Amino acid sequence: MKLLDKTPLSKWWEEAKEHYKPDEVIQFLLNNKDKLEESLAKLGGKKRLYSASDRMFSFFSRLAGAADKISEKAQHYLMRFSWFRGFIEKARGWKNHLNFKELIEFARAKLYSLRRSPHNEKAIRVLEEIVEFASKHGVDINTHFPEAKQKLLEKKNQLLQHKFFQEFSKTRLEQLLAIQFSFDRCIFPVLPDTAFWHKFFEFAERKKVLDIILVDKCGKRVSFRKDSAEDIASSDTVLTLHKLSKIKKRGHRIFFVGHHEGYLGPYFVRSVIRKLGFHNLTQNCNTVVGPRMFSNVVLRNGAANVGNLFITVPSQKTTTIKTRGLAEELRKTAKRTQCLIKLPDAGLYLIKKLSYEDFMAAMVNGAPETFTQYTSFLDEKTKQELIIFMETENFAESMKDFSKEDYTLFKKIMKESFLIFPEGSRSYIDPDGGVALKYINPKYLQAYMRPGDFIAPINLVGGSELTRGWHLRSATLGISMGDPIEVTAEIIENYEEEGVNVMRSIAQLPNIKDVRFKEEIQYKRKKDEPV
Repeated sequence: MKLLDKTPLSKWWEEAKEHYKPDEVIQFLLNNKDKLEESLAKLGGKKRLYSASDRMFSFFSRLAGAADKISEKAQHYLMRFSWFRGFIEKARGWKNHLNFKELIEFARAKLYSLRRSPHNEKAIRVLEEIVEFASKHGVDINTHFPEAKQKLLEKKNQLLQHKFFQEFSKTRLEQLLAIQFSFDRCIFPVLPDTAFWHKFFEFAERKKVLDIILVDKCGKRVSFRKDSAEDIASSDTVLTLHKLSKIKKRGHRIFFVGHHEGYLGPYFVRSVIRKLGFHNLTQNCNTVVGPRMFSNVVLRNGAANVGNLFITVPSQKTTTIKTRGLAEELRKTAKRTQCLIKLPDAGLYLIKKLSYEDFMAAMVNGAPETFTQYTSFLDEKTKQELIIFMETENFAESMKDFSKEDYTLFKKIMKESFLIFPEGSRSYIDPDGGVALKYINPKYLQAYMRPGDFIAPINLVGGSELTRGWHLRSATLGISMGDPIEVTAEIIENYEEEGVNVMRSIAQLPNIKDVRFKEEIQYKRKKDEPV
């Protein structure tokens, strides 16, 4: 059997698989451990400047992370003294949650987004296949190749970062503005109202939004700027928001589901609801978005103003992801999102009461006796519902990479409202000015909702006139809302039909533009689906 020496790794691997038995290949891998690790070390090729820059960013990122922790502890300590409190609060507002590590990682993102990947992608794929082969045939990779596995994971993640930007940042401007995206996170926190980007959007809204029109079910229009406070208070939109506020106070979760026209629709949905005085519905409003929203800093921060972002994977029927492995990584992230949002109340209660370590021990990593210990207070029926959910969703496997940062954030926001816009891509404008909805993915009902949740149907238009490319133009927004819909087990079971029906009813809500649900678009997409 050939030694690796100067034989190309890919050529050797093909010959090894073709001419030798699996146990012989495994023995050869063990005999050539150093050579494999040497091949892995050369994955950066001759791009020494790139490799040096990346190592430098890694070093400073660790330093920045330590500095942020020290800064946070110092602030926490000084807040105990009244004479420092005002200064610390002002400093936090000035900093706007933009920590040192985030600045370093943003700079690193430029390295990933503005250059072609210097890595030898083919070698990474071959090494990945070798590791999978060895694991499949009983070799403990952590024991025999600990450094190789870790380096391969780092290089693979770097490659996926490059590919992520190539897939979702289409223009040079988007690449220039690319924001870092970590595959081990599934929630990105809302920006505070004091943040620069939030102030920028508020300023732009005051300058560019000429008016906001609330449209009743009968077609009556109420101007946010011209009509009286009494007219606004008696509009269907405000009356519906009062109903939703009461529903939320009773402990039910609210899902604002609907259509928005243009990039900044989620921001304007939250903005209008807050302007009408319903901060309780939007305080930490959570938005389920696709990865393209993370592809550049403007959209990422603009979207963050609508609330905490839960990432999901785009439908392969509307957005083809070409990079091998990227869709799978995004799917893992999206699965954590689904597990969190759909977690039964018993699981939410455990998150509220347990530390991260105890939750992971009981729900993800623990033995049955550990789970029993932490769920002993539950009645048998509730416990069985939780167990069935965990088995159905493959909870332990799906949540094995659940980060402490996501756990801490979700603990604060898990009962807050959600925004979901289930179109496969943004709607388009017909020649006569009407708005046509794109393909609807009805799985949002099955993926995120539970019996007892409520859907708040919402229809927002005017955004496409406000944002044309990267230019902001003056425009009027129109918003209308339907009656709240209580989610039942039957609705979830028939999600394919019911999910489309919800969007069909939203398109029928009167607005300042005609919004159309075109059956031929929905059915054509289904007709083209692979069998």
